[in-house]
Amino acid sequence: MATTTTFDVGRMRVHILDDGVFVTDAGNLFGGSRKASIKGAMHPVLVESGDDLVLIDAGFGPELPEILVGRYELRRDKDLLDYLDESGYSAGDITHVILSHLDADHVGWALGPPSFPNSTVYVQRAALEEARQMPEKDGRRAAVPAVDKGVEDGWCELLETDGDVLPGVRVEVRAGHSEGHQIVWLGEGEDLALYTGDLAPAKIWLDPDLISGVDTDPEAARRNRIEVLSAAESRDAPVVLYHEPGDCLVKIRKTEKGFEAVPIGD
Repeated sequence: MATTTTFDVGRMRVHILDDGVFVTDAGNLFGGSRKASIKGAMHPVLVESGDDLVLIDAGFGPELPEILVGRYELRRDKDLLDYLDESGYSAGDITHVILSHLDADHVGWALGPPSFPNSTVYVQRAALEEARQMPEKDGRRAAVPAVDKGVEDGWCELLETDGDVLPGVRVEVRAGHSEGHQIVWLGEGEDLALYTGDLAPAKIWLDPDLISGVDTDPEAARRNRIEVLSAAESRDAPVVLYHEPGDCLVKIRKTEKGFEAVPIGD
């Protein structure tokens, strides 16, 4: 059973939450006709920053999206809102939601339908424009109407580049998995933590040469992965791996073949 991991960075308290795990054929992620199954967790991050409460990414939502039924299986006994409650908060307490990109397993509770009535949702404009061009049944394309409505109604803000959502909560655009994909640096000065989104979502993706079949720009993904993981290592920053079903809070260490994860405390 999943448990919430909590740590401090600067004056902020960070909770790694959970929205269950998915199981899918490897071919859905790597392309081709691979028949092996692959399992991925979903670990949205909750950040306490003064009077503000920031959620980074938002799982699948109440149920598996219809467009993924038959290709993905969703397993969970409790969902993101249950873990939020266990952390002492409710959906109405969230003030900011940062979406790394518009894949269905990152936006569910934020967009389909919106679950955080007092929050502003932040999306890079480039991610939205790319999603408009995706095939009709693609998960990113499915998020477009909700984002458009959020912009029209004033609860969704489109970002144009890197910047601070709040002091100590900085988004940085690192494309490759998608256009406008944003990672999040938490903290100030030398005391930092990193949320990598789907740039490096699990331990297997610490290999820069491993490219996902759903990366829209493989070379950018590889280049940005190397730069970001190198920065995390040089800063000795804890890194949250969104899809890692095992130790999802790690430090990064360079190896001859790329990078490896070191569980916190080792």
